[in-house]
Amino acid sequence: MTTTISTILIYGICETPSIPWNAHKTDRHAASLNRQYIQLDTVSDNIRIGSKGWTELMPDDLLQFDKNQDIFRHAKEVVLTKIHPFNKPLRHLIISYFTWVDAQSVLIAKSEISDKSDPLFSNANQICFNAFLPLPHPKIPVCDISGTFLGAAAFDLGFHIAGKTYLINFADGQFLRKSERELRERLMEHSDNFITCNIAKPVATTRPENLFIDALLSAVPGLLGFNDSRRIPHGLYYPKGLDGLDTVNSK
Repeated sequence: MTTTISTILIYGICETPSIPWNAHKTDRHAASLNRQYIQLDTVSDNIRIGSKGWTELMPDDLLQFDKNQDIFRHAKEVVLTKIHPFNKPLRHLIISYFTWVDAQSVLIAKSEISDKSDPLFSNANQICFNAFLPLPHPKIPVCDISGTFLGAAAFDLGFHIAGKTYLINFADGQFLRKSERELRERLMEHSDNFITCNIAKPVATTRPENLFIDALLSAVPGLLGFNDSRRIPHGLYYPKGLDGLDTVNSK
């Protein structure tokens, strides 16, 4: 059977991926990055925490925050709401990732202080928004040649970096159903833009921030290069008139 791979990535809790797939086919005006899926053929090369579309703050929302650090914590909480409540390993890993981003931003800010640095955009609480957005439960729809939905190749965690989509599995020895394995195989046979990798499955701990960040960075080394001095780090608030800022600076 001839297979075609969807140009969208569905993320977050979604038990019926055919629903956002059908919505994508009928809504041609949907943003490239929205709260349910990503249009990989039109989205920017890098999807960051500060990218527009996956979540957004309204002017009144800003009143609840005293500083940018609070907005970054809010971003983490929004990502955590997209994780299945029974998937503790994924929750531990994403908490670990956000903790690492926070610490890494402090190091970057200290190393790049100079007379030419803009203090508004070179502090750690702003740099952290340049980090790449973790995509929980990524799913890539797979269709036949006529466009009929066959299923979705599902993974545990994803990132979109430099035009490539990283799809991460937890290697825990669990049995993978034949149908799931076939969907993943078809995905990899028909696209060079997806990179799959395995990491050890995180386990429960009293300090989840220390879990498996080294394994994640080893699997997706591009995460280390999230700070680009050519790109102004943008937060989650996009006032009217600056809608194109993320597109211009996201390469």
